[in-house]
Amino acid sequence: MGKINLFTLLMTIVVQFVVGYLWYSSYLFGDVLTSSGHMVNFLKLDVISLLLIILSSYGLTHVMDHLVSLTHTKDVGGGLKLGLTVGSFALGLPVVMLLNLMGFGNITLLVIFTHLVIVTILTTIVVLKLKKV
Repeated sequence: MGKINLFTLLMTIVVQFVVGYLWYSSYLFGDVLTSSGHMVNFLKLDVISLLLIILSSYGLTHVMDHLVSLTHTKDVGGGLKLGLTVGSFALGLPVVMLLNLMGFGNITLLVIFTHLVIVTILTTIVVLKLKKV
């Protein structure tokens, strides 16, 4: 496990901000996420949210950098497969199972699951592309 490139970490933070803003704003899903009876403010931006985004970006970048090295992934196709696998089985399904136990609706679970998978795939591609820099 090597050191994480600071530029890679910054790009992962930008990816999380952009995808999260587009995904949870009214541009894509509108009020679909609040229709299940739970009022979740996904666009709340405070110090704790910023800290969690930075920490999750660091952790995801670190994990995906290590997995890219372990699996000897060299191209975008391999990165897509790796990101899809990790995003689905290591992140998406456990989070969705937990939120299901908390009573969130099916559409909300689908939106959150897809967001986690997309962010993981994009992070893997960022790690692959910036690893050579």
